[in-house]
Amino acid sequence: MEIEILGCRGKIKASAPKYKNHSGFLIDEKLLIDVGEEAFLERKPRAIIFTHFHPDHAYFVFKEETFSPGIPHYGPEPHPLLPNLRIISAKTEILGYRIIPIPVIHAKNLKSFGYVVEKDGKRVFFTGDVAWIEKAHLKEIGQVDLIITEATLIQKGGRINRSGDKIYGHTGIPDLIRILSPLSPKLIFTHYGVWFYKNIDKSKEKLKSLEPQGTKIIPAFDGLKIKV
Repeated sequence: MEIEILGCRGKIKASAPKYKNHSGFLIDEKLLIDVGEEAFLERKPRAIIFTHFHPDHAYFVFKEETFSPGIPHYGPEPHPLLPNLRIISAKTEILGYRIIPIPVIHAKNLKSFGYVVEKDGKRVFFTGDVAWIEKAHLKEIGQVDLIITEATLIQKGGRINRSGDKIYGHTGIPDLIRILSPLSPKLIFTHYGVWFYKNIDKSKEKLKSLEPQGTKIIPAFDGLKIKV
């Protein structure tokens, strides 16, 4: 698999060259995970999968426009702007890739999935945005060749909100490293928060300094390509 990071900016105003697009991941030029920018559709994907329906992952939500791209598109739950959405609820095959949806805690009122994508013996886990992943679902992920996850908040603990017995928000990068590094030798961080843009070079150094033994940390940029 060849994966291209189309965008690595979170839902923030801050921007910089090579760090300006919102979330999107293109696999082998044909399977697109998240559509944070309308321009991503110019790459002519053959299918689309959404992790969740926040506007930095689904640009049309901000515009309140109906999304009907004329190709199969999938997501974790129905949405009023997606009349032709196909719901993913279990393992499925899309364009020859085996897709395993992994429930992820993130949004207060939206369902969120990460996805394990398998092809030719290789396995990649796209986490989407994360407040937490339950231990049972971590076991479902198993060992993977690469994990692509988020970097909204650098501080341990992140910013977790509570509503009754539910939590939502973004956990911290140190927490993600702790729970995800045992599953993969490589972690790519994307979906940067404001902290990253204050000094991009130093922020990349900070990310690399958190690298645990046995796991390589790769700071993403718009257009980064990696083969698995």
